Amino acid sequence: MKKHAEKGAEIINKMKDIDARVGEAVLGHHIKYNRTGYPEWAREKSFNNITDIVAVADCYDAITTVRTYSMPILPKAAIDTMHRLEGTALNGELVGKFEEMMGRYPVGTLVRLDTNEIALVVRPHPMKSIVPAIKVIIDAQGDVLEKPQLISLVAQDGSRQTSIVATVDPILKNVDVASYFVM
Repeated sequence: MKKHAEKGAEIINKMKDIDARVGEAVLGHHIKYNRTGYPEWAREKSFNNITDIVAVADCYDAITTVRTYSMPILPKAAIDTMHRLEGTALNGELVGKFEEMMGRYPVGTLVRLDTNEIALVVRPHPMKSIVPAIKVIIDAQGDVLEKPQLISLVAQDGSRQTSIVATVDPILKNVDVASYFVM
């Protein structure tokens, strides 16, 4: 398993018309920001920012995806975990940029509103990470809505209509998050 970075870089470097930085990113994406990680022989190599960007994305993917050795964590918890890795495993500035891009509540996050409704984050807000587009899927009484309601957390005049108060584990609510994206 630990050879995948080296083997992948070898494959990329043999391909025609592929920028050398792609091979570097593949080779170095497990070299941590504090220069630990693998492959050990490449720790002293000078990598560019693309490698650090791939490392951030790979970390998010690794902790939000089912693996044989671990269960996935929820998107919001993944962002929080990545913040704890800033300065050691990950470049903190890039983690911040990644969170800005994903939003404070990444797409696929199930949230509880201050109205007690349960909603699914379906799109980040392009300017404000705390106000994503959401679909209410469970009403305040706990009933699953036949037709989810796309709502905004803020009114046209900018005033807050409702707020996210917590994230919710989809397993606890028996919600198949993916099914709401194929509708």
